[in-house]
Amino acid sequence: MVDRTAMLEAALFVADAPVNYGDLAKIFGIKPGEVPALAEDLSARLSARSSPLEVIDSGESVFMVLKEEYAVLVYPVMRPEISRAVLRTLSVIAYRQPILQSDLIEIRGGGAYAHVEELVKRDLVARYRSGRSYLLQTTPEFSRYFKTSDLVGGQGRLDLD
Repeated sequence: MVDRTAMLEAALFVADAPVNYGDLAKIFGIKPGEVPALAEDLSARLSARSSPLEVIDSGESVFMVLKEEYAVLVYPVMRPEISRAVLRTLSVIAYRQPILQSDLIEIRGGGAYAHVEELVKRDLVARYRSGRSYLLQTTPEFSRYFKTSDLVGGQGRLDLD
């Protein structure tokens, strides 16, 4: 038998926004009115094990967050969110890798220069000189960050190390 409270914890752990009762009810095969009890049970479990996480139930959706007293402590290691524009640029790199930066700029426009800088700083993309341009490809950090193992370096992985 599946522990629905543990499943709720897993769902809220990976969610990047509050999850509405209807969506949670579909996942668990229950009625939306049963979700608050699951959220309450999860909240009690987290409290019992002195977890740094807490459950927020708005009456329509549920979210799991880090308690404020812990957020201050872990802020230095938190990664800021990646903007949609940067994610779009990263998706082109991941799909077409290795890709010349000049080709990427043709596809994504001049703003992609700043996107590449951010992605390199985050160690999600490696950049190697290739003539007058750069060759771009994803890194092992990309794979770890997005929890994928088959996209690192693409099929045309370069061993320039």
